[in-house]
Amino acid sequence: MLTGLGPIRDVLESPDVLEVMVVNGSDVWVESTTGIARHGSLSPTEVALLVEGISRLSHRRIDALSPILDARLPDGSRACVVLPPIALHGTSINIRKFPQRTLPLAAFGSEHHCEQVRQLVTSRANVVVSGETSSGKTSLISAVTEWFSPHDRVVCAEDTAEIRFRHPHVVALQTRPANQDGMGAVTLHDLVRTSLRMRPDRLVVGEVRGTEVVDMLLALSSGHSGSWTTVHASSAAHTTQRLAALVLRHHPQWTQRDAIELVHSAVTAVVHITRLPTGRRLITDVHTLGHDTC
Repeated sequence: MLTGLGPIRDVLESPDVLEVMVVNGSDVWVESTTGIARHGSLSPTEVALLVEGISRLSHRRIDALSPILDARLPDGSRACVVLPPIALHGTSINIRKFPQRTLPLAAFGSEHHCEQVRQLVTSRANVVVSGETSSGKTSLISAVTEWFSPHDRVVCAEDTAEIRFRHPHVVALQTRPANQDGMGAVTLHDLVRTSLRMRPDRLVVGEVRGTEVVDMLLALSSGHSGSWTTVHASSAAHTTQRLAALVLRHHPQWTQRDAIELVHSAVTAVVHITRLPTGRRLITDVHTLGHDTC
């Protein structure tokens, strides 16, 4: 129950609703299992109360000095709020719901692809799940973790905690933004480094897109097997280039060849997931990077 989100609470609690969006500071749009449609409008007071509720529930700050909030709500939903003048035409709010139950791996594709993924888990391969926005990368990793051995110690680092675990031994870490004085920030880069000191049998990292990519890849290439992460990419083949580009962005002194070699030494396979027009998420490719694991 999302108390504090009164103006849209009833909509969020509908089992058919996947995402609620406030556009231009008033218009409410809803994505359901049948598509996206306009649902009505909110008054300026209701929008302000909604922003305040999201901030309070997530324990994250949003104001004129910090006009962007990206956070997890108590029910696991993901909220993103952008205030004017960053949002040019009025406050923008997105609340993406996550299933209360973890979908089984079989829900994500053919038996052939699912068996390939299971083999990657049991062989302790290092895997990157790639896909576009809202393609189901996090949901797929949640399903994959159910195949981890119950004897594994799992350390998970995320910007916003979204991955769901039904595992007996999980250390879950989440980033923290800076306070109003610009102090106290804990980044994903910090969490990846900390995770490596916590003796993980399996390291799980939410979407990599910053300086954390180098520490993660170096760790995987030096013996941290059985780890999983996600990256935004348009295809499995493009994922290697995407990871290499992230490395070069933060280490411009490296060569393209150095970056590619690091990716290949660290990553065993890429599992690409695609969202169909019907809303279903499917594994469309399992691409190995020169390793004989499946």
